[in-house]
Amino acid sequence: MSRSHTDSRDLQRGPAPAPNAPRIVAVVDAPEGGYVDSADLEQREAGSGIDVRLRVLSQSEVPELARRAPECIILWHRISLTAEFFALNSSCRVVVCASVGHDHVDTEAARASGVAVYHVPDYGVDEVADHTLALALNAVRRVRELDAHVRDGGWEWRRAEGVRRLRGAAWGLVGCGRIGQAVARRAASFGMRIGFYDPYVHPGTEKAHGWTRFWSLHELLAACEVVSLHVPLSPETEHMMDRAALEALAPGAVLINTSRGAVVDEDALRQVLDRGRLGAVGLDVAEHEPGVAGWLRGHPRALLTPHSAFYSVESMTELRRRAARAAAQALRDEPVTAAVRIV
Repeated sequence: MSRSHTDSRDLQRGPAPAPNAPRIVAVVDAPEGGYVDSADLEQREAGSGIDVRLRVLSQSEVPELARRAPECIILWHRISLTAEFFALNSSCRVVVCASVGHDHVDTEAARASGVAVYHVPDYGVDEVADHTLALALNAVRRVRELDAHVRDGGWEWRRAEGVRRLRGAAWGLVGCGRIGQAVARRAASFGMRIGFYDPYVHPGTEKAHGWTRFWSLHELLAACEVVSLHVPLSPETEHMMDRAALEALAPGAVLINTSRGAVVDEDALRQVLDRGRLGAVGLDVAEHEPGVAGWLRGHPRALLTPHSAFYSVESMTELRRRAARAAAQALRDEPVTAAVRIV
């Protein structure tokens, strides 16, 4: 059966279901997303009295979704719920983002229309932290370049000349939440010194961990050989890494972004990379993904992965189960413990 017609039944209309009628949850994915092929796992997790249905649709079909909305939507990140959706909506009262980020939902419009929005911020902490280290180690040790050298018939250790020791070097975190702290623990195991910039982290966090706190982003960038980004996308963080910030990085530094693509101004990044000031960049996200700029795909000092840092078999299962459990808890008016409320 085509994914675009996975479930032909109408979604629940109206603000309240009939007595004893099942509560309707729609798992909403895009054709190019491919995150969910069947809602069976979500159905098992939600339990009796709740009917979970998979809807695979394009962004242009979202207004129709709003007119035929279920009580709850589990939303994957390739589909956006804009102010138009909430203006048209008359029956959806809960949205659970199957993701850490929630910039694909107009949360102010949701708040104004009385729709609760949740996300699952901690399901993939280990995976994203591991991926961040993988990108950084690959870039610092020039693994891709050396692998290509050997595959081309070479066997010359001098191709690694210029690689620096990690022990004693400084790793800087921009954002020191769950993922940032998980990255720091991993980097510290390599003997690296840890610094962070995050004006929202409680005072004393640096004391508890023995890390260095920076109150200026640019001071952190200038002081560290490796910098990784761990911030949500918001008006405050969009293009946080602009030309001035990128030029503040220490010469030869490695920049890793596993957060959101638009945190980095890619036009400015191109200029800094082309001038040779930045040692390398590792990106799991792109500013205009799923599109990736041609210059970035071909740049020898850019290491790219397709927004896959979150993924492992275990993390995907955990995310789907927790999103479904949160939806069921919300519909049953139980305390929602499986997700975190945004609005």
